[in-house]
Amino acid sequence: MKTNKLTYEEAIKELEQIIEDLEEKDLSLMDSLEKFKRGVNLYNYCNEILKDVEGEVKILLKDEEGNLEEEDFYMGV
Repeated sequence: MKTNKLTYEEAIKELEQIIEDLEEKDLSLMDSLEKFKRGVNLYNYCNEILKDVEGEVKILLKDEEGNLEEEDFYMGV
């Protein structure tokens, strides 16, 4: 399955399943390697999504007079 067809939530869920499989299942070396590669692709895909939305997230902060103002939020990923 291509990563660009997944939502962020779907990609995270699949990544979590891969981690669980690698930790708990008795997989062959080749199966483990394939799951690891897929996991790396999913991780990179999720990171790109976070970078894309990072600049869109706003935090409302109160200034000295108690007024709310918007400020860009950067997660530093």
